[in-house]
Amino acid sequence: MSRSTTDIVYNVTGQTVELRVLQGRPTSATFKVFNDFAGDDDTVEFEGTASVDTVNTTVDSASGPALADPTKVNLTATTDIVTTRKYLLSEDSMKEWIQPVNIEAAQHVHHRYPLKNSYTTAATFVSTTITAAIDSTWVADEANISDHLDPNPSYRVRWAIVVGGVTYVQYSFFDLVRAPVRHSVDIDDINARAPGLLDSLPTEYATEQGRPLVEAAWSSVTAKLAAHGIDTDSFRNDEILDELVILRALSLLATGGWKPLGYDSNGQYVLDTRAEFETFFQQHVSVTQKSRLATGTTGGADVVHAMPFWSK
Repeated sequence: MSRSTTDIVYNVTGQTVELRVLQGRPTSATFKVFNDFAGDDDTVEFEGTASVDTVNTTVDSASGPALADPTKVNLTATTDIVTTRKYLLSEDSMKEWIQPVNIEAAQHVHHRYPLKNSYTTAATFVSTTITAAIDSTWVADEANISDHLDPNPSYRVRWAIVVGGVTYVQYSFFDLVRAPVRHSVDIDDINARAPGLLDSLPTEYATEQGRPLVEAAWSSVTAKLAAHGIDTDSFRNDEILDELVILRALSLLATGGWKPLGYDSNGQYVLDTRAEFETFFQQHVSVTQKSRLATGTTGGADVVHAMPFWSK
């Protein structure tokens, strides 16, 4: 999955932020957390040693495109593998990122797509994800809560990661919020607007009931709101937020080539879904901001009016 700003919940202990390391499986990693306005040489909010995900196993029988099920990765063990992370499958110079959509205990996983390479028992299947524990004292300090007036994340994690004896430095970002705001859309909500969608989902999405499509739409909506200076966590209207996600999902489907039976032309469906999303966004966000937004750190909402396109 793509990266997104993590929402850490105020006054809740035991939380973590994570990072998938593209260079390979780390042997060790450390982290420092800064206010994003501070430099890397300024005062640290908190710091520590990162944990490396435990998944580190091997292929126990041939897997690849020539086999009966080219999405199947046969493994020695499936302990701790989850469908919400990606894993690196490699043998010699061959490498693929695996997104499990189905996990068979102690036997195999199914990749979202058919494997591109053929792997033997010499192949490894590892996690490259590292996690940093959020300090329990820091997370309980009300003064650290992010301000919703700024749609950009408030905190920066500076990771120092060792892979194959080489140290890499990377950033990731997070906010501290009273409560994260997310959509509540599932594939049934989208199918209600596009009858027949559930029966015609691509094979790689059918197992998860379209979850990647919904999450792609959510990412697009959050980016659109950020372009207008709005933090998603400031939203205080479920219906508006969910409708934006549904309309954006329909637009993404159309762009990908899907259309309902009532349309002879996919091109026309692309134009119609795009226009419907943009019109709704203008009506509720970019031209007239009807919904209340949280603009501070208290969790309360204020009436915020969108600025006009002109000025005197």
